[in-house]
Amino acid sequence: MSDNPTEPGQPPADASGAWPPPQQPGWTPPAQPGWTAPPQPGWTPPRSPQPGWTPPAQPGYPPSYGQPYGGPGYPPPGYQPPYGYPPVGYGLPPRYAGFWIRFAAAFLDGLIMAAILIVCVITIVGFLAIPFVYFGYQPFLWWKRGATFGQSAVGVRVVRAIDGGPIDGGTATVRAIIYHLETFGAYLFIGLLGFIWAAFDDRKQAWHDKAAGTVVIHVS
Repeated sequence: MSDNPTEPGQPPADASGAWPPPQQPGWTPPAQPGWTAPPQPGWTPPRSPQPGWTPPAQPGYPPSYGQPYGGPGYPPPGYQPPYGYPPVGYGLPPRYAGFWIRFAAAFLDGLIMAAILIVCVITIVGFLAIPFVYFGYQPFLWWKRGATFGQSAVGVRVVRAIDGGPIDGGTATVRAIIYHLETFGAYLFIGLLGFIWAAFDDRKQAWHDKAAGTVVIHVS
């Protein structure tokens, strides 16, 4: 051991007790003037956003009503949405189908169903299928195609009111149940009001549309 009291790591000549002295809880040595911690490799301090700054909008977001997500160039050229989806590029606001064009579609569907029912009546097997044809024609086509044959002929389609997407089987069933209740109630004029409601509603919704959460839109 060196006798030089000024040598680093050695206690002074008049020191008593343990050396080096124990640190006090919560005490940190004072910073040296002009000293800064060396930067860590690959680390940069975070920058706080400037007041009033907002991130730039992403191209193509949010999408238009019934339009698939994506920016410029999406969907690719030649893309056609599955049957039952609104056409690509369908913008806000959607073109709701009014009372008279819906009446024309229902009239055509009535002719189609009458022809099918006539065929069912003249055959024993077909006669047993009459209830399934009468009550299943509309909900099945709404679910699988988005439109009955009469609706397709006049260029309209049934979609979800919230986002313009295709309806599922449950929604189609609810819509059909209320539709048939309105049909039977038309003899008492109560059900007839449910159909006429579409002529005055902002989104051209009949009562069966409001019950199922659907709207009828033009496809072109």
